[in-house]
Amino acid sequence: MEKTNQALLSTKFIFIFLLTYASSITIAAFFLASPQTLFLGMRQIIASPSNLITDYVHIAGVGPAFLNSGLLTLSSLFLLRKHRHHFCSLTVSVIMMLSGFSFFGKNIINSAPIIIGCLVYLRIHHSKRQDLLVMGLLGTCLSPIVSTIYCTPSSFNKLIALAIGLLIGYTILPIFEFLKGHTKELNLYNMGFSAGVVGIVGNLTTRNVLAIKMVPHALSFEHHHFLLFFLIVLFTIPLLVFLNFYNKRRLYSKHLLLDLRKILRFSLYGFLGVSITLILNVPLSGILVGAILTFAGFSMYNFKFHYFLFPALGVLLTAQFIYQDLATTNSIFIFLFASTLSPMTRKYGLLAGTMAGLIFSLITRNTHPLTAGINLYNCGFSGGVTVLLLDFIRALFYRNFQLKQFCQKNYHQLIFFEKSLLTKFQLIYRTFFLKCIKNKERHTKKFDQY
Repeated sequence: MEKTNQALLSTKFIFIFLLTYASSITIAAFFLASPQTLFLGMRQIIASPSNLITDYVHIAGVGPAFLNSGLLTLSSLFLLRKHRHHFCSLTVSVIMMLSGFSFFGKNIINSAPIIIGCLVYLRIHHSKRQDLLVMGLLGTCLSPIVSTIYCTPSSFNKLIALAIGLLIGYTILPIFEFLKGHTKELNLYNMGFSAGVVGIVGNLTTRNVLAIKMVPHALSFEHHHFLLFFLIVLFTIPLLVFLNFYNKRRLYSKHLLLDLRKILRFSLYGFLGVSITLILNVPLSGILVGAILTFAGFSMYNFKFHYFLFPALGVLLTAQFIYQDLATTNSIFIFLFASTLSPMTRKYGLLAGTMAGLIFSLITRNTHPLTAGINLYNCGFSGGVTVLLLDFIRALFYRNFQLKQFCQKNYHQLIFFEKSLLTKFQLIYRTFFLKCIKNKERHTKKFDQY
C-alpha cells in the first residue's frame, strides 16, 4: 500500500508542476499584450506556414507566442489526464519539448489533426496502450506540413491539409515503433528520425504534386531581455522548491526526493543552456527558448552530463574549425540537441560520442533541404542517420576477422581508460560536493546557536 501511495504522490507532484508551468505562461500572455493584440497575434500564428524556422515571437510578438505555447501545453496535459496517463519524467520531457516547439512551429490548429489521427490509431489498434499517446504528442513535429498546405489560397487544399494531418497521426506511431528497433534506441529523439522519413515524402509531395514552395523565415532578437528573464524565473523556482524540500528530507518519502532531484536537474540543465547563449553573446529568440526548454526537459529522462558533453564537444569542434560560426543561433541549437546522441556515448564510450557529435553536426547542417522544414525535429532525424551510419561502418569493419580482433582489443583498452578517467572525475566532484554540504551544515548549526 505504501508503494502505491508513493507512486500516486509522484504522479500528482509531476502533474502539478507541469500544470503550474502551463498556467503561468498562459496567464503571463495577458500581462504582456492586450486581448485584441493576442487575438490578432494568434490569427497570424495560425495563418503562418510554420516550417523551420518560423519564430512566432517574430511573427506575432511575445504575448501571442506565450499564449500559443500555454494553450497547446494545457490541452496536451488534460488530454493525457483524461486518458489516465501515468505522469513521470518522460512526460516532463515530452511536455517541455511540446511547449518549447510551440514557440516556432506548432500551434493549436496545425497540431489538432495529427493528435486526432493518433487517438484514432490507438482506439483501433492499441486501446490499452495509453503510454503511446505521449509519443503521439511528439508526432506533432510534422505540424508544419498541415499549415503549409492549409495556408494556400485554394479551399480544396484546406481539406487536403486536414486529411494529411489525420493520415500522419494515424501512421506515425507504427512507423516510430518500426524504426526504433533499427536505431537500437541509441537516438534519444527517435520520433524526429521517424518524422524525418515521413517529412521527405511530404516535402516531395508538397513541392511536386501541390506545387507549394517553402518560404524561409527570419528570427526576432527584440525580446531577448524578457525571454532571458522568463527562463531565469522558470529555472529558479524549481531550484528553490528543491532546496526548501530537501532541507526537510527526513519528513518525505524517498520517491518524492527522487522526483525533487529530477526537478533539480531540470533547473541546472536549463541554466546551462541559458549560460551558453550568454557566454557566446547570442541573443535569445523563440527557437532558442524552445531548444533550451527541450534540453532541460529531457535532462530528467535519459542522459547524464558526461553522456551529453562529448557529442556536444564534437559539435563545437565542427562549428569552430569547419564552419567557423560558433557564436550563432544555429550552432547553439545543434549543440543543445546533440543530447540526442547521449545513448551512443553511454554504450560505446566518450571518443565514440565525440565522433558521433562531429558527424551529427555535419549531417544536421545538410539535411534541411530534404524536408524543407516540414519536420521540426530535424536534429532527431540527423541523430538517427548518424546512428545508422556509424553502425554500418562498424559492421563493415567487423567483416574482416583480423580487423575485428584488432578493433575490439583496442576498443576495450580505450573503454577501460575512459572509465578510469570518469571514476577519478566523479570522485573529485563528490568530494567537493560533500565538503560544500558539510560547510553549509556547520554554518546552519552556528546560526541556530545564535
